[in-house]
Amino acid sequence: MKSRARFVGAAGLLVGVLLAYAVPKLVSASPAFATQGSGFVTSIQSRGEIAGNLAFGQPSQVVVKRKVKVKTKSGVITKTVRFRVASIDKAITCTTASPCDTVFQKGTLQPGGSTGWHTHPGPAFIAFAQGVGTYNHSDGTSCPSMTVTAGAGFSQMPTERHVLRNMGSVPVVVYTLYVLPHGTPNSGIRIDQPQPRACPDIH
Repeated sequence: MKSRARFVGAAGLLVGVLLAYAVPKLVSASPAFATQGSGFVTSIQSRGEIAGNLAFGQPSQVVVKRKVKVKTKSGVITKTVRFRVASIDKAITCTTASPCDTVFQKGTLQPGGSTGWHTHPGPAFIAFAQGVGTYNHSDGTSCPSMTVTAGAGFSQMPTERHVLRNMGSVPVVVYTLYVLPHGTPNSGIRIDQPQPRACPDIH
C-alpha cells in the first residue's frame, strides 16, 4: 500500500508540473508562430522541370586572397594580395542528376487583403499584372517597404521573409515563376512565417 501511495503521489506531482508548464503556453499572449493571409487566392497555371547545369541566385562579391612571390636582388619576397571578384549567393542549383521544378502561379489579392508573412523553398520571380501593392520584407533588423504597380517585377531569395498587402481599391493580380527543389508539392510552395520583430505593425 505504501509503494502504491508513493506512485500515486509521484504521478500527481508529474501531472501538476506538466499543467504548470503547459497551461501558460496555451493561454500565452505571445503571437502565433505563423501569420495568416486574408483575401488572397492562388492557382497553379503550369509546372515543368529544369535539368542541366544552372544556378539561380543573387549577385555578390567575395574577397580572394593570393600569395604572390617576387624575386628581388636581396631574395624572394612573399606578399598576400587581396582583391574582390564577382560571385553569386546561390539560391538553388539545378543539375541533370538533381533537377529543379518550375511552377507558374497566378495570385489575386483583394482590396484590404494580405498574403501574410511567408517564404518559399526556392527563388521566385514576380510580375505585377494589375493593381497597386505594398511589399515589405524583413532582413532581421529592418523592414523595407516598396510600392509595386502593374508592369513592375522583382525577385525573391528563399530566405527572404515577406508580405504583400493591397491598400488600393482594385484587386492586385500577380504572376510568379518559382524554381523549386525537385518534388516540391503545390502545398509546399508557401511556408508560413511568424511576425518579424522588425515589422511589428505590418500584417
